[in-house]
Amino acid sequence: QSAKMAALMRNAAIRMTPILRPCTYVMVSHRNGTLKRHKIEKQKVRTKIWVDYDMLHKVFNKVDRTHIDRVGCERAAAEWLTRCGAAVRIQDVEEWFHNYNNLGTGPLGKFVIEEIDASWADIQAEGFDYLDGLKAVRTVKFSRCPYLQDACLERLAPLSHSLHSLEITHCGEMVTDTGILALQQLKSLQRLRLADLPGVKDPEGTLQTLQSALPACFITADLEQTEAEGLTG
Repeated sequence: QSAKMAALMRNAAIRMTPILRPCTYVMVSHRNGTLKRHKIEKQKVRTKIWVDYDMLHKVFNKVDRTHIDRVGCERAAAEWLTRCGAAVRIQDVEEWFHNYNNLGTGPLGKFVIEEIDASWADIQAEGFDYLDGLKAVRTVKFSRCPYLQDACLERLAPLSHSLHSLEITHCGEMVTDTGILALQQLKSLQRLRLADLPGVKDPEGTLQTLQSALPACFITADLEQTEAEGLTG
């Protein structure tokens, strides 16, 4: 668990350093008087910045309705996902977009998200409103998402008409039986993979209920409390 957390923090640090480094320099230079004090103040500023990461993630996940109206729901969703560390692939383009600044521009109708890879992404429930209106998302992967919770899975409903493949793995204890059962709304789902979700306390019962609701979906589960795997209708 400590190794996972260390990797998560390194990933966040890499993404945020270009933003935070100028703040550190300005705050420290403005306060310092001597070299010794400079070092002390710099350490204090760094500590405060690390504590504020949760606040920054909340800012990244805040939905901007005005921006959605201006650039369209597909483009706005892609910006949200890549800003939070996920990657997207759009229709008729083989390349995956990981960088918010590399999404490019073009006609709104031509920018259609087809696949989402949210590995190590800092997506939160508030941001899932960006999924409203997406036309053709076929594949979604949630892996090692520290903020993923039941409310996120409940907000996948806008993708129910197109989503064929879903993976939820190594996402901590905030994903529970309630969140997994919410996947019953994804009637077009053909493949579902679940693994390492310690918040799911009754995997056998939950998987049976889910399989009954989605008889055409091939479900593989590698959950700590059960050896259930390869359930099919």
